Amino acid sequence: MSTTTKTIAKRSSSAAARVASPLRGYTVRVMTAQERVADIKDFGREIRKSKESAVAFLQSAGILDQTGELAEPFRA
Repeated sequence: MSTTTKTIAKRSSSAAARVASPLRGYTVRVMTAQERVADIKDFGREIRKSKESAVAFLQSAGILDQTGELAEPFRA
């Protein structure tokens, strides 16, 4: 059984707050604000590495349809 990882931002800086713990089938890692910003920037760089990864992300977000065109709610 695979476990999906979710990240939750938390302002607490105590070491105990940073421990990963299971939550309904997910592993949760609590991050400081600075760690979260760095994680978001890294993710942005990762999805911009190729056109395929950018399109895959935009499709998963519902911004592009399966053909790569702008989804209906976003059309002018």
